[in-house]
Amino acid sequence: MSEDVRTRNRKRWIIFSVALLVPILLVLLLFVAASQDAKTSKKYAAERAGYAEKFAKQDEERSLASDPEATTSSNQTR
Repeated sequence: MSEDVRTRNRKRWIIFSVALLVPILLVLLLFVAASQDAKTSKKYAAERAGYAEKFAKQDEERSLASDPEATTSSNQTR
C-alpha cells in the first residue's frame, strides 16, 4: 500500500508541476513576442520614413519637371 500511495503522490506532483510550468512558459512566450514586435515595428517605421522621404523627393522632382515656368527659366539662363 505504501508504494501505491507513493506512485499516486508522485504522479500528482508531476501533473501539478507541469500545470504550473505551462502558464509560466506562456507568459514568457508572450513577453518575447511583445519585445520582438516592438523591434519589428521600429524597423518598419524607419523603413516607412525612408520611403516617404524618397517619395517626397521624387514628387518634388516631378513637379519641377512638369512646371513650364521652371523649364522656361532654366532655358533662359543658358
